[in-house]
Amino acid sequence: MPALHPSTGDSANRQPSNLNDRLDKHLLAYMTAAGAAGVGVLAMTQPAEAKVVYTPADQSIVANDGRLDLNNDGIPDFEFTESGLGNIWSYLGAPVKFNKMMNHAAPLAEGVSVGPGESFGGGVQEMANFCICSGSFASTGPWAGEHKGYMGFEFNIKGAAHFGWARISAVNFGLTLSGYAYETISLKPIVTGDTGSNNDEEDSVDQPEPAAASPQASGLGKLALGAAGRTGR
Repeated sequence: MPALHPSTGDSANRQPSNLNDRLDKHLLAYMTAAGAAGVGVLAMTQPAEAKVVYTPADQSIVANDGRLDLNNDGIPDFEFTESGLGNIWSYLGAPVKFNKMMNHAAPLAEGVSVGPGESFGGGVQEMANFCICSGSFASTGPWAGEHKGYMGFEFNIKGAAHFGWARISAVNFGLTLSGYAYETISLKPIVTGDTGSNNDEEDSVDQPEPAAASPQASGLGKLALGAAGRTGR
């Protein structure tokens, strides 16, 4: 019987081990690539958070220096003033800088959409005029008398247009602000009276569906699972 050379036996024993090591290195490389691809896919499919931010209030607009800060960033977005002399006076609303008021600051009903396509304008808007003349009281204007309603706004946040609303009660001798809200997504409409209560647990609305992972990412993921299973044995 021929003798088995010692080096032949050593080579036979080393060959499977070296092959396994090379396969493991390739599979681990694929697993690393799959992880990077997975992170990229998740980053691309993260939805933007749409959110209605509501602030309750119970205060006189004029007594509060006439300032309305819709997004509570310390920068007034709109101003309300009382102007007049003697027995005749008016309540006025005006946007700050490039902000706008919907429908000439006329009162809106609940459930009205405030957003692109609606009529917005700048400048001082007359809300109501009052007069105590010849012993009688008279009032004119869209907010005259005892009127409750909403006012729609377009305002600027860091160079982007956003929409919001304010709930106002007008009486003969004052304007009372009872709440306001705005939409965090630029150019996304908001509905008067929407306080965000219909949003999901993350207070987001109309979030887009995540995009499907690419075939390349799926294939790498399968290889990564195979590598993980192999290295776990």
